[in-house]
Amino acid sequence: MPGEDLHEIGADGARRAKEWLEATTRVKASWTNTDRKWSRRMTFHWPAGKQTQFSLDLGGLLCGGDFDNDIFMAECKKYSAPGDQGTHYLSYLAKCYVIASQPQCMVDHFMWITWCPFNVHDWNKLLSKEWLEKALHKHSADIFGDIAPEDVESHIDNELVGWVADRLWMIVLSDKQEQLVITREHRALIQKHEVLEGVR
Repeated sequence: MPGEDLHEIGADGARRAKEWLEATTRVKASWTNTDRKWSRRMTFHWPAGKQTQFSLDLGGLLCGGDFDNDIFMAECKKYSAPGDQGTHYLSYLAKCYVIASQPQCMVDHFMWITWCPFNVHDWNKLLSKEWLEKALHKHSADIFGDIAPEDVESHIDNELVGWVADRLWMIVLSDKQEQLVITREHRALIQKHEVLEGVR
């Protein structure tokens, strides 16, 4: 598929994921990495290797319950069939580790939002420390620099790995499921009520 088409599908996926998250009524605010005001705050660098920039697709602020005022970041993949999503997922996990390692990290939750399950034989492991460590080994050059494969383990912050793994989310959407949420009109009534009650 041409790069331009992939970019359009990616942008559409991010937009639709943003709308779905907002429709849950548990998102106070959200933005994409194309929003000028927020793109700078959502851009990071690989600490070693080529030190290139990266960003996740979405960011936002949750509301209500235990997640009230927690910050989330999300990566969205609008796949219609299995493909190379597993490879992208390992890169995403490594990016989460890098983001969490920042001295001023403000992110409380890392979400992977997809329209197609992947790596189904390992589905129950995808949010585990084991898979996070697998991602760190695969992307070790960009995180730890030019070190021997057998030395990667000693550079991994196991406490940080556990912290990130506990904050990973896997959200699987479908075209029909996107429609099975509260309507904009009802959401507006809830938000109006919360504003009048001083909740928002």
